Amino acid sequence: MRIRLKPWAFFTLLAIATAATLFAIAYYRHRFVRSDSDMSALLPPGDATIFFADVAALRRAGALNLPTGPSAMEEPDYREFVRQTAFDYTKNLDAIAGAADGRQVFLVLRGRFDWIRLQQYAVSHGGTCVNTFCRGMAGKSGRWTSFLAIQPDVMGLALSGNTSAASALRPPGRRLSERGLTGPAWVKVSQALLKNPSSLPLPMRIFAISLQSADPVVLSLGPDRENGGAVLSLRLDAQCSSAATAETTRNQLEIETKMLKLELDHEHRRANTADLTGLLTAGTFQVKDKGVVGTWPVRRELLNALK
Repeated sequence: MRIRLKPWAFFTLLAIATAATLFAIAYYRHRFVRSDSDMSALLPPGDATIFFADVAALRRAGALNLPTGPSAMEEPDYREFVRQTAFDYTKNLDAIAGAADGRQVFLVLRGRFDWIRLQQYAVSHGGTCVNTFCRGMAGKSGRWTSFLAIQPDVMGLALSGNTSAASALRPPGRRLSERGLTGPAWVKVSQALLKNPSSLPLPMRIFAISLQSADPVVLSLGPDRENGGAVLSLRLDAQCSSAATAETTRNQLEIETKMLKLELDHEHRRANTADLTGLLTAGTFQVKDKGVVGTWPVRRELLNALK
């Protein structure tokens, strides 16, 4: 049986379809974040450690739990936050880009947000909101948490002594060099951290000192296709000023790896695949042009220990 539309009904449907199409085009054109690189581009300039994680991809792969995810879920304050805001980062967060310099932290989050409930939560905890911008004290630290809606699925958030720090994340942002910034998760280490790595765990501190002459220094996480038994591979890309400097840096990294193994032997310990000793002692390094490439296989035991 054929359905016949009256002329007025046909033109009404055509008008609705046209309006919906135009709205979708306009909405997409005015989105400032359309890709992962757009998220990083919103971060403020400066010598900060920049990082990115495609949380949704890591979650789908089942390869890496969110840091402190299960333990955070057990905290009463976090459970209450989820109840009031309907935002659970273990389920609703899809990607995160950030910048940290030791004094303040900037984050760009992509996911699913109930903006009204988030604003109500901020106000009920002593904060203030104007339009889509909210701010409030971060406990007794003397710092402020501020956040704003960049677009419906993207939030800008800052933890800083500046009450309006999140305003620095407003579009359009700046374009970052994407050299070496690949994979579902990566970190571009700041020069300040390399020159003063005291906040890092001791084994990582030693490696950071060896990389002080390199810029940029990028660590990325991706699938491991070479080491049997490894789930992921941690890769180092460190650019040096010359091939000779790269050779020196590679040699230093190899020496530090051997020294770590000797220290474990001296303490009658074996490298443990469930902690940093197993990761760092498995590193291999090579020189490519003026850069150093390092790889560390990330095994299932270490991932399980992070849960």
